[in-house]
Amino acid sequence: MNYDGENPHSHTMSLRQIEVFRAIMMTGSVSEAARTLYVAQPSVSRVLQVTESRLGFPLFERTRGRLFPSPEAKQIFEEVERAYEGIERIDNLVRSLIEGRSGELKIVCSPSLGTHLVPLAIARFNAVYPNLPVHFEPLTHNHLVPRVLFGKTQIGVSMFNVEHPNIVTMPLVTTPLYCVARKGKLPRKRVIEVKDLAGLPWIDYDHDTPLGRLVGRFFRNDPRPEPIVRVRSASSACMLAKEGLGVAIVDPFCIDGSTRGELDIVPLDGEQTLSASVLYSHAEPLSNVSRRFIDVLQGVLTEHLARQASPGRGKKG
Repeated sequence: MNYDGENPHSHTMSLRQIEVFRAIMMTGSVSEAARTLYVAQPSVSRVLQVTESRLGFPLFERTRGRLFPSPEAKQIFEEVERAYEGIERIDNLVRSLIEGRSGELKIVCSPSLGTHLVPLAIARFNAVYPNLPVHFEPLTHNHLVPRVLFGKTQIGVSMFNVEHPNIVTMPLVTTPLYCVARKGKLPRKRVIEVKDLAGLPWIDYDHDTPLGRLVGRFFRNDPRPEPIVRVRSASSACMLAKEGLGVAIVDPFCIDGSTRGELDIVPLDGEQTLSASVLYSHAEPLSNVSRRFIDVLQGVLTEHLARQASPGRGKKG
């Protein structure tokens, strides 16, 4: 142990000196303190000697080979123990943060993602971090963004691009849009073109919704069909299509196992895609548990899209 450069008259104790002093106080001897600290006994003796030289008074009385703490040492030890209690609380907090036992995870997401995929990710996350409270709320796009922007939630999960200087967007997966209808209603093709929808009953979105704008781009060079019914979410459109009301364009996130077997599901022709992304505020960097949840969510979304694109889903034409 090297003490070169230390000022013997500084009247302070270094962290190492405090550690050695505490070990001697708790064990009652230099040899036992050395064993506790996993160092050689002469090293502990030297630290104690330098410490007492620095302070200008003895910390221990030596009688018949035993050490007895001086009144000053007892006073110092009381403060040292208070400090160590604080360090122990810090250690406990760090462990709880690492193990996901401290804090709260707040998530808002697009309705389609909130139907079953985000809940599935939360269930998997909870299996690893069962003691971490989670607050979850599906919201429409125009409500989701302000919640993230103004720091009232840690994570937003959106299917649509968000461009804002105070919001960080982290893409997770990218997917084509799909056309859905009750089994046997769509042409047997690999992709759906605008001409394939001619004469079919149509389910549409309000034009001011993000999905409504994507549908508008699909029909950009053709008249947009007059709908039988208008909706504001892909989940509603998917359920109406399953009931046989018509054809709809949806994202694949709203299609779950219970509806997949009852629908024709064919991707759209062209470059119409959307990306599921995590949103968070620049002012609120992601916590450790937030990042771990995002990893779980990305895995869930990737698995879902792989099932959607698995062999047998496409149709020859």
